Amino acid sequence: MSDPVSVTEAALLARDQASQPWQQAVVAVLSGPLTRHELIDRVADRIEYSPRFRRLVSGWPVPGWVDDPNFSIGGHVREDELASGQRLEEWLSAKLGSPLDRGHPLWEATLVRGLGPGTQALVVRAHPALVDGYDNVHLLQELFDADPAPVDATMDDWQPSDVQPPGLADLIGGISDPLKAVSGAATGLLGMVENAVRTLAAAPRPQYVAGVEVDLDVLADVRGAFGCTTHDILLALATAGVRGWLVDHQRPLADPIALVPLAVREPAVLESAIGCRIAPSWLGLPVTATSPGDRLRVIATLTRARTDTGLSVPARDLSELAGFAPPTLHAVAAGTVAAGRPHTVVVSNVPGPADDRYLGRAKLREVHALTATTDDEQVNVSITSYRGRVTLSATAVAPLRRWARDIGDELGALRAEA
Repeated sequence: MSDPVSVTEAALLARDQASQPWQQAVVAVLSGPLTRHELIDRVADRIEYSPRFRRLVSGWPVPGWVDDPNFSIGGHVREDELASGQRLEEWLSAKLGSPLDRGHPLWEATLVRGLGPGTQALVVRAHPALVDGYDNVHLLQELFDADPAPVDATMDDWQPSDVQPPGLADLIGGISDPLKAVSGAATGLLGMVENAVRTLAAAPRPQYVAGVEVDLDVLADVRGAFGCTTHDILLALATAGVRGWLVDHQRPLADPIALVPLAVREPAVLESAIGCRIAPSWLGLPVTATSPGDRLRVIATLTRARTDTGLSVPARDLSELAGFAPPTLHAVAAGTVAAGRPHTVVVSNVPGPADDRYLGRAKLREVHALTATTDDEQVNVSITSYRGRVTLSATAVAPLRRWARDIGDELGALRAEA
């Protein structure tokens, strides 16, 4: 089996560089038993619904997604344990700075122990180009169920197709300019990609990680007092986190342009896996506004123009998608970076299910999404709701020392004003 690499996918693949990897990590914090062998069995049972997780990019001059002739689920599923005193955020920072193996499908799942008694994290790193929201969903969307049940042993008897063109390393690895790699990989890409893919990165880019969890119920009073949406409040909290990061690192306090992907209705894609299109939009985050209330009012005014069009998809519709859809939605949102407009911040807000999800007998307690920064991005914020709580997780090019405190202070000030 194979399918062609799209213009957008080529742009996303080309921005992933050895010295500055571009990838996404979904962190599923689990309570209850789950072994590596059980995880391999579950992946073997469900991976057919996410076929690109068995494929790599090959072919010249027009590349396509083709079966990896040496694919092994066990080669993509690993175990690790936090060192004494090591925080999960530190482990994640190191992982986001290390490239995925281009000689195989661009994903890796790791069960991370050492978080606490009875708790572990399933961390899935994947390249966003694997997911398009149509026929290709994220593997994690398929692994979770609504009820706990033992994982059945599964024999993976899948066989790759016979024809195997040259690999991705042959296409891109030896080319010094990623823009040239894209323009050589397919016809007509240059005009769309030139603002999204720049010159080869000479130095590694650090990826610092932080996260905080908030109860959605505490936002209700703020929403009523300000006449805004939950999305507005979450954008305001992300703005406070970005503002605090700028202050902490003595960077100029100016309103940054943020890429804020939005789910919009479009009849042509109603048969897609997510039933909508994730479109790029841009917003000037009001970090220079003098108070939390002023920041929220500005954001509510800016977003109202978009919601009044009637094209926006309600959060309820997205939270009720089949399976566990946040990983797919975050991956498609990450792909909007290929639109190419300069920005320094990304804020992606993805609603998840209100009910529990399980992987075998292990219960999903909370979920974080993290996307590596690229181009001129300084901070990338991924917001994910699940079971009445919401996580605001960030990746930045410098330490996020006050992320949780600044978001907590902002929420406290908004509640006091309400």
